[in-house]
Amino acid sequence: MNNSGQMLKRREYLTNLSKRRSIIALISAALTIVVAFYGLVGGIDLTFTNLGKNAFYSFIYFTMVSDTLALLSASFVFPYCIEGIRNNHFVLPRWIIRMHYAATVCIATVMMFVFCFMSWADPQSAFGGTNIFTHVFCPILILISFFQIENRYKFMLKDQLIAMVPYCIYISVYFIEVVIIGEENGGWPDIYQIMTFLPAWIAIPFLLLFGFGVSFVIRLISNYLTKIRNRRMFAEFKKDVDQVEAAIQARVEAYGLGTMAAQTADKNRIIIPYEILEELAEAYDLDFDRVMKPFMSGIIKGMK
Repeated sequence: MNNSGQMLKRREYLTNLSKRRSIIALISAALTIVVAFYGLVGGIDLTFTNLGKNAFYSFIYFTMVSDTLALLSASFVFPYCIEGIRNNHFVLPRWIIRMHYAATVCIATVMMFVFCFMSWADPQSAFGGTNIFTHVFCPILILISFFQIENRYKFMLKDQLIAMVPYCIYISVYFIEVVIIGEENGGWPDIYQIMTFLPAWIAIPFLLLFGFGVSFVIRLISNYLTKIRNRRMFAEFKKDVDQVEAAIQARVEAYGLGTMAAQTADKNRIIIPYEILEELAEAYDLDFDRVMKPFMSGIIKGMK
């Protein structure tokens, strides 16, 4: 295959990759919305049926808070999925990625807590009735959807700590309501029976460390999957490429991407696919400026 054919194939690979990621993210977001909404409805119904309490009371359960956060984060992903399918350009803002990470941390922590502790103390509350769905099926499906959305973002310790903020807030509120105020004074009951087995000064730090451990494992898995996906993409780029001509080919491909972007989109809404250009630069071991400049030249050419 000649050089022009190879470059055309790589450009098609980039655009198809972005569109495929948009479709995967759309399906994953839809799946998250469905299972989280079902979990919320099931939790509200369970609270009303078994306890005779109103819908607001059900949100003292961390499962309900986690499902709400998952529902919101997936809803925010939707517009970017549609835009990615339309323009072959899928990228999520960092705040949405972190929000999705936070929701996944909360959901996964609920599931692990139920399996490791609650199932031994009260199996009926852990897996009885609709709880089998809210404590097991919902978390598993949401975890799968999180790992399927290819955000190409490497999570750092800072991201992990930010993702733990909702969890830490809930633990703090739980401590105030259960330990400081107490159920007899109008506070929350010890719904997770934590204080039954451990004193508060041990239980609360343990819960924080438990959540940190879960969020750390999620970060490791996500970063590992991102590394595998990037490795596959770089292998596609470096296939049949002479390193001497790599810089020239990268510039020509960036120029072609710019021309295509200008010709396939409204001139007032041309999108610069920074993440694709970054991947192109990384694949050929080039500075970002060396692919950005020919891309802008391609846009000018495509607009004429």
